[in-house]
Amino acid sequence: MVNLTEEMKNMLKSQLPFLATTGIDGKPQVGPKGSLHVLDDSHLIYFEHTFRQAYDNLSSNHLAAVAVAVADRGAQQGFRFEGTAHIHETDDFANQILDKTNIFERFPRAGVVVIDVERIYKLDNTLEAGIQIA
Repeated sequence: MVNLTEEMKNMLKSQLPFLATTGIDGKPQVGPKGSLHVLDDSHLIYFEHTFRQAYDNLSSNHLAAVAVAVADRGAQQGFRFEGTAHIHETDDFANQILDKTNIFERFPRAGVVVIDVERIYKLDNTLEAGIQIA
């Protein structure tokens, strides 16, 4: 796994990240993940509460490969994080994380998805766009 820099962490905190998954049929799916944030230096996490396309793709795809893209439009800079996702719904880890939130006030069911960040790419509007940096 790789380590996220402070710049990456700050961008994930201040900008809306998008999660990309692939279904077993090979069709891509991408959508915003407002709850996605940094868990630690090499993991991202988000709260799963819709249990729709991304969840279906992750739970049916044995590879659980994902990409997260985040960019600052004004600065024309960003990052793409690629890795493997792990769903936690009713285990001790999920309970520990979700007990610190008020998510069950809005949703009857929730889980967490942890992403092992394995590769990071630049999404800058420069000649370095698409270069793997970690």
